Amino acid sequence: VRSWRLRVGAIAQPRHSILGMAAAPAPGLAGPLYAFAACGGYMTLGPLLILLNDHILHRLHFPYPIALSALGVTFSAACCRLLTLTRLVPLTRPELAQSRAFFWRTTLPLAALAALTLALGNAAYMHLTVGTCQILKALTPAITLGLSYALRLEEPRAPVVGCVLLMCCGTAVAARGEIALPRLGLLLQLSANLAEAVRVVLAQRLLSAGAGAPLPLVEMVHHVAPYQSLCLLAASAAVELDSAEHRARAAAAVLGAPLAFLGASALGLGLQFGALLAIKVAGSVTMKLLGIARNGSLVLFQAARGAEALAPRQLGGHAASTCAFVIYTLLRLGYFGGGGGGGGAAKQKAQ
Repeated sequence: VRSWRLRVGAIAQPRHSILGMAAAPAPGLAGPLYAFAACGGYMTLGPLLILLNDHILHRLHFPYPIALSALGVTFSAACCRLLTLTRLVPLTRPELAQSRAFFWRTTLPLAALAALTLALGNAAYMHLTVGTCQILKALTPAITLGLSYALRLEEPRAPVVGCVLLMCCGTAVAARGEIALPRLGLLLQLSANLAEAVRVVLAQRLLSAGAGAPLPLVEMVHHVAPYQSLCLLAASAAVELDSAEHRARAAAAVLGAPLAFLGASALGLGLQFGALLAIKVAGSVTMKLLGIARNGSLVLFQAARGAEALAPRQLGGHAASTCAFVIYTLLRLGYFGGGGGGGGAAKQKAQ
């Protein structure tokens, strides 16, 4: 309760918004309402984007998941470039735009891995249900932890390893409940998990090794998103839109429902800002727990509205995996008597 009061008090102080501009103070009741709105927006935008992408891929007959990813990233890149060019968001480190070392060591690897994650993740929705994809995403922390250990970035304690094993077992039970789980869809989603894990580990390694404070979100998107968009557009042109027939079909779908595609692009951009805003007002621990609850609620929502038939064994396996994920997150962030292998500095940062 004391930490929440301190956090609310901090919200009420003058601070800088996610765009780097001064924000108005939030006295009295406005502080908790501001935090609630930020967390609620983060909880809402993600599922809306997933469901809208699924609607575009299947109902609007747009079977081009890489091209759909490219549209959203291109929209984000254009908006962030516009913010920096008009100096609404001035660059804190403009010299990075001319740095070849930063481009080859940070910008290009992160852009390629982020593009791969989006492309594979959206492609998985062509073969798997939304609920099954959310269940399989629970394996991402296990893959990330394995890569961190392989690269000697950290050595996790036994409780953390136990939580990871429970996540894997719960996911295996939940996925087994899907009677006709397509192998291609399973391979695509697991590959997306692997690409995301590599991206997170690489970002942790590269950005922690760099000098100076971490870049703001808009500035990072300013550097990474244009090259991420180029990677996605090149892959889509080579794999999906490789003939005049496919290009005409894609153009007809976009022109037939432009608001759906514009909405998906805007939701993708809003989700990035919403995640940062949730971290600012509620902290990284709360943001991680909100993400866990968001994925679980999306699985239950799909089952409740009859869009997917989930057996009790699937729900039980997903519940076990979610509980393990909650404990894993708290352990990694320094709760329950020590950090999860990151040392005192990591624990201090988490607090």
